[in-house]
Amino acid sequence: YRNSLGEIKIILSIDRLDYSKGIPQRLKAFELFLEKYPEFRNNVSFFMIVVPSRDQVGKYKELKEEVDELVGRINGNYGRINWTPIHYFYRSMPLDALSAFYRMANVALVTPMRDGMNLVCKEYIASKLDKKGVLILSEMAGASKELSDAILINPNDINQLVEALYNSLTMPVEEQMQRMEIMQKSLKRYNIHHWVKLFMEELERVKSKQDALTTKILDEVTLKDLGQKFSRARKRLIFLDYDGTLVPFNGDPKMSKPDKELTEILTTLTTNKKNKVVIISGRDRDTLWIWLGKYHLDFICEHGVWLKEFDQDWKTLVTLTDEWKKDINNLLELYVSRTPGSFVEEKDFSLVWHYRKVETGLGELRTRELMSHLKYKVSDSNLRVHEGDKVVEIKSSRVNKGRAALKWLDKDDYDFIMAIGDDLTDEDTFKAMPPENSYTIKVGGKTSAAMFSLRSYQEVRDLLKKLESA
Repeated sequence: YRNSLGEIKIILSIDRLDYSKGIPQRLKAFELFLEKYPEFRNNVSFFMIVVPSRDQVGKYKELKEEVDELVGRINGNYGRINWTPIHYFYRSMPLDALSAFYRMANVALVTPMRDGMNLVCKEYIASKLDKKGVLILSEMAGASKELSDAILINPNDINQLVEALYNSLTMPVEEQMQRMEIMQKSLKRYNIHHWVKLFMEELERVKSKQDALTTKILDEVTLKDLGQKFSRARKRLIFLDYDGTLVPFNGDPKMSKPDKELTEILTTLTTNKKNKVVIISGRDRDTLWIWLGKYHLDFICEHGVWLKEFDQDWKTLVTLTDEWKKDINNLLELYVSRTPGSFVEEKDFSLVWHYRKVETGLGELRTRELMSHLKYKVSDSNLRVHEGDKVVEIKSSRVNKGRAALKWLDKDDYDFIMAIGDDLTDEDTFKAMPPENSYTIKVGGKTSAAMFSLRSYQEVRDLLKKLESA
């Protein structure tokens, strides 16, 4: 190949036919390069290998026609009998031929408009045993994060690409070798064995973390021990979440009123003077007070915003503002308009987007969009976005259930403490519980900071009835 070409310098690109590869933009940049720097005519040729791909599909067929026309125009305008500006190969090449092209090329032009990794640039670097050559790499390719010693360009900027070509072809050999040596060391270090090792180690770490967070089902042996400690205790503190823990979830949150079984359980628990029972819920205080105010209960509402001991008034854990709600509410209403079945619930210091009634799949899709949108929107504020069971809630980051629960833990010396919840927000409660004399129970899941798990709200009710009868 080298003998047939003589001493001209070679610019190389290898791609499959795809509009994401930026092939027409590359050709236009090379045309502008020849126009702007005429001294390189007769001295530089562009070797362009395009591997056929979907060329019977309409858009790809149009792309191939555009590439053919550009190559023909440039060669027609600038070509000479003894010099061809562009050597265009529309076919796949065997490995030995590709290896020869890599070795000969003075410049590799890898400028996709968007790419996942792109291994052509890595193959080019690996082939340069003499360390002479320059890589021009699109910053839109994943490999650009590793190969920072390449000349990185924005493929949308044709003038930047032209200047990169000029700088590459005039770069001193010492600088070429210095850059190439750094990139080759990077390739040798971060090879496939390195990535597999990292992946497997991360997999083991995640598995260990999962095992550490795995709860044990509350079996008969544990239940017996729990019952004995409950009956022996003189002062008991019991934290109970409401939705999903004491009652099942309902498509309409307002329909989750306590039924006869729950009222009997709460009556029994709250009339026992040894028990201090705290309802710790994400619900608004007005609804919980209407439903449960007649019982001797304490309340932590809206995930820790509002606190109330039985014989005292409502108070907030910290001073809060709701000035942010208007802006966020406008965004949530936009998603309501796009998502049939969803609605917004407004609380004193939080907003909740519900999608329990939304068609399966659409709700999850909208949630991903909304979570991404909200996290960007609240990134510079003291708001926290929380995803629960078919809900997305926005509230102050200064409050959570665990912080509120500590107020009760500090009030007295309890010899039996139990916390039961089903939501991600209940994890803060579980983590706040002291390791001694406390039982934490997750409902409906096995991965949690809680010690034990139950399958449903009905098993929670059964547990509470067994404890009082122990």
